[in-house]
Amino acid sequence: MLLGLLTVSVRFTSISAERLVTSLPPRIQFSINLTVPASEPFRKENQYILPFVFSIASTPPVVQFTFKGQAVVVSGDEKEITELEKGVRSKKLPMPVMQAILTNSIAEAIVLARSLGVPPPLPMPLQPQQAYTPKGEKKNKFEQESVI
Repeated sequence: MLLGLLTVSVRFTSISAERLVTSLPPRIQFSINLTVPASEPFRKENQYILPFVFSIASTPPVVQFTFKGQAVVVSGDEKEITELEKGVRSKKLPMPVMQAILTNSIAEAIVLARSLGVPPPLPMPLQPQQAYTPKGEKKNKFEQESVI
């Protein structure tokens, strides 16, 4: 789905965060779930509004977050909104919309985690994979030069 310039804003309608234990275990894993659309999306002039639910749960059960809201996609081109609407119906959501929801939701979760005194639910960085190289060719090796 080719879409031109879209403006995506994220509005939260409900935020819930709860710390479930008093003492923290040594290791906490987080699972993230995003449901888009969470209910029927709709059009409003040059906007397409996608309801979503974003949740984070921890293992062991230490903390849980739930965000409900709307991703508001704005375009000056009527064709782009129509194309977006078709894509959503066929379960093909544009990456900029997903990224906007994830970025805003995770940022809010980090702030709330700090307030609750729990580790932030950051996605783990991907480890570089070694690519297959035929004999005689040099491997391009990823090396980190500095630590921030």
